[in-house]
Amino acid sequence: MDKFIQDEIAYFLDLDEEEEVLLSQKVTEMVNWHRTSMLPSYAAYLTNIADKLDAGRYGSDDISMDLANGRSLIEETVIGLTPYASKFLMRHQTVEDIEFMEKRMKTRRQERLEQLSQPEDILYEERLERLMLNFDRFLGNLNDAQVVLLEIHAREIVGDSRVRLNNRTQRQKIFIKFLRKQPTELEITAYLNKLLLRGHVIVNPAHEAFSEVTLNRFKLLLVNMLAISSPAQRDKIISKLREYADDFKAISS
Repeated sequence: MDKFIQDEIAYFLDLDEEEEVLLSQKVTEMVNWHRTSMLPSYAAYLTNIADKLDAGRYGSDDISMDLANGRSLIEETVIGLTPYASKFLMRHQTVEDIEFMEKRMKTRRQERLEQLSQPEDILYEERLERLMLNFDRFLGNLNDAQVVLLEIHAREIVGDSRVRLNNRTQRQKIFIKFLRKQPTELEITAYLNKLLLRGHVIVNPAHEAFSEVTLNRFKLLLVNMLAISSPAQRDKIISKLREYADDFKAISS
């Protein structure tokens, strides 16, 4: 995991040998913080969902609360990680550094655009396959009605990736513009938190409505999938959630 994160960050930065060593140290610190500070919370979150499922509490209100709690955990994670990013970004604010970063962002964007330029039917099949794999991991073999729900959902969201790419592009551009102002470390942290958690306040305000529609659509899918699930499927979900929770607790200790 450390290597993957380090490679992803290094892709956007023009690093010399000394800076690569420093990046490795910072990534290790960041991963250690996440392991000790967040994994126990993730474990408690998954255990709570498993307990609710075991008690037959998987209606619309229950799922809404689970998703809200999940969003809170994401926010806590982001706020905990951004100071690490800010410390490193402070060392990369030259004109050349920012131009390098901007060029790499454009390259990644073009790669993603090429992926999304495939015919819609292919994108739909890829999305459906990912949905099937993810739900199969938790539920086991899906029944016909559940497959139909996933097919409908996959068709409804087939264009969402383009919307997200457009939003990410706008956020990247506004962030590059912000970095050119030579902000302080605290200013970078505050801006990153706002951009990542409430980016619609800074740019592309319409994305807030898109995000809410997307979340509500996913919530409805979960509610409907669970409503027609078998006892055996729910037992498997409970077992899988508890297994992940135990893994998180073991890793964090």
